[in-house]
Amino acid sequence: MKNTTLTYNTPAEVWTEALPLGNGRLGAMIYGGVSREEIRFNEETFWSGWHDEEADNPECRAHLDEMRSLLFAGKITEAEKLAEKYLVCRGDGSGHGKGYEYAYGSFETAGRLLIDFEATEAAGYRRSLNLEKGEADVAYTAGGKFTREYFTCPEPDCFVGRISCTEPFSASFAYERKFASVRYSDDMILMTGKFNKGLDYAVGVKIVTDGKLSGDGGKITVADARECLVFVSAKTNYEKKDIVPADEVVKVIESAAADGFIKLRRRTHSHFSSLLSRAVIDLGAEDYKGNLTTAERIDALKNGDKSDLAALTELYFQFGRYLMISSSWNCVLPANLQGVWCEDIDTIWSADYHININIQMNYWLTETTNLPECGDAFLRYIKFISGYGKKTAKTQYGCNGWVAHTITNPWGFTAPGEGCSWGSFMCAGAWCCEHIWERYLFEGDRKFLEEYYPVMKGAAEFFLDFLTEDPNTGYLVTAPSNSPENHYKDPATGETVAICAGPTMDNSILYELFTNIISAAGVLDTDRDFAETLRKTRDRLPPIKIGKHGQIMEWQEDYEETEPGHRHLSMLYGLHPASLITKSKTPDLFSASKVSLSRRLSGGGGHTGWSRAWIINFYARLGMGDECLKHIGALLEKSTYPNLFDAHPPFQIDGNFGAPAGIAEMLLQSHDTNGRTARVDLLPALPSAWHTGSFRGLRARGGLTVSAEWKNSKLTSFSITSDRPVKVEVTCKGEWLLAADMGAGEIVTRSL
Repeated sequence: MKNTTLTYNTPAEVWTEALPLGNGRLGAMIYGGVSREEIRFNEETFWSGWHDEEADNPECRAHLDEMRSLLFAGKITEAEKLAEKYLVCRGDGSGHGKGYEYAYGSFETAGRLLIDFEATEAAGYRRSLNLEKGEADVAYTAGGKFTREYFTCPEPDCFVGRISCTEPFSASFAYERKFASVRYSDDMILMTGKFNKGLDYAVGVKIVTDGKLSGDGGKITVADARECLVFVSAKTNYEKKDIVPADEVVKVIESAAADGFIKLRRRTHSHFSSLLSRAVIDLGAEDYKGNLTTAERIDALKNGDKSDLAALTELYFQFGRYLMISSSWNCVLPANLQGVWCEDIDTIWSADYHININIQMNYWLTETTNLPECGDAFLRYIKFISGYGKKTAKTQYGCNGWVAHTITNPWGFTAPGEGCSWGSFMCAGAWCCEHIWERYLFEGDRKFLEEYYPVMKGAAEFFLDFLTEDPNTGYLVTAPSNSPENHYKDPATGETVAICAGPTMDNSILYELFTNIISAAGVLDTDRDFAETLRKTRDRLPPIKIGKHGQIMEWQEDYEETEPGHRHLSMLYGLHPASLITKSKTPDLFSASKVSLSRRLSGGGGHTGWSRAWIINFYARLGMGDECLKHIGALLEKSTYPNLFDAHPPFQIDGNFGAPAGIAEMLLQSHDTNGRTARVDLLPALPSAWHTGSFRGLRARGGLTVSAEWKNSKLTSFSITSDRPVKVEVTCKGEWLLAADMGAGEIVTRSL
């Protein structure tokens, strides 16, 4: 693989310049300082807080009818005031993004390892991150030639570092974390602590060297060494309450030290290489500025030099996949708002799970870019919150089934947030269920579908109870509800409000959910009566409507938006990630989607990294490749930190995942697939600048692995491998290229 290394010629001064390592469970950020190396650690379950049994609010249920009556009577501002009191959780909720102070909790740092050296200046400095190897390196000359090599090994669950020099050197090692106890011996550091009313935790550090070791109570000192190995592990008792984390981390680092650096390094290189190489894109980069550092390449782009954009796009695509492997492989919890990395204990928005776009965007790339196992943690998490969501459904609304709202955490928080305008999005859990059906479409695992079908069904059962008839239209609507985090002007009072009945996003999510369950019931040959009930209910949902500007309406009425450039584009859910809006089936809505995007952008939209990433996916579905490329460039210029982390700002990892998903959508789409036929569209949104290139290993629904090449913007060849028997139809730019019945393991190749 080419173009898979980030390079820098200075150490990191701030966290968003440090280089990320991870094995799915353990994260590390490498600063690479000369006189002081700083490595910040994270572990996926380093969460404060506990399950809040009192968060569900029974007063909401008692006031539902009143809120609905006010909405249907056009008294929206009055309904909003009631919702602010009752359509919220009980208690502090997430503490307005400061969950570490409350039961809600927060994802927190596991602390930092500080390694002090005698040198203060260096020559020939280089710091790099090799995505294909999963390794960060630092090299410089200061008396001798220093080399530092770091990686996080998949097994054992351990960070490994090697510091070597051509001349003898000395160094000292210390570990820091607020509110923790740190003990030193001659070759080991053990940090232990307990989150307030919550988990026990520990971090262990073992030093192995050919020099002299000593511990003085506040640090470990190495002298006269040419090589020093560092092994670090972290653990809590989140998964198993009866373990002692300190004992566990000592076992891991002793085991890692016994295996040795070379063996663990070889294992890590093989792990990352095998996963990353499954999908490769070559965009025909003509001016790859490999002689510049990554930061210099981004700066050149910001200064108007677009010649490196194709190569940077290739790098960003693989960087997103690398982060997915690093934060969501073989783990307990899914990647949160910051993946598996954070800087301190009071992480912004608690680095929780926002399920009104953010976690869903995190996992768009897992199927299409051939990393399905990295999506397993999210699927398990959906099942986990569905259990807690049953209590919320009954207590908060008096409904069967299960429900989850805007935010959630490792403790099963499924109540609305503490603010109704942003925290009461009740279709969040239903949206998560889309990923269950998508997994089945890509992988075709009937046992998986049998296991997760009850989760989908439970989400639908809630809405069968909750939906109510709008007396003004006769449609079944969610009420009270809101369109995620957006507001409009109450036409009667002029007040800014969020509460509404039947927003377009709710209707689209429920239409898709009901349709997917009907299909799943057919596959499993079960629940015929339930499926028929869903059909009848689905047919009474409000249709997607076009407003006075020719746009997709976000609400049932064509209200005046208070923020035309709002970051959420919820009304376009039917275009992406769903496939309710297509050029062939709904041409008017397809055209209206373009108007909606244009209006959002002209109002200043796309100002957050994740929003820009979603825009790339929208334009890919619209077949507008040059617009996609324009927004890839904007993402890199305006919403990317020096280490390529996505800038909301601050750092939020969803854009790092959403943009690669959009790049894959530009090259291959299969969302028009149904249960019988896999429909593959090649190069659906190819920018004119990518006139020559190829891709290998992208995945299409129906169990297909696809590769293709093109020249002068025309497809020249393609290859499709099928996992299972399936009928396949292939098109490119409206031209039919293949219709075939493929068997399991069959490969079809065509040259054009």
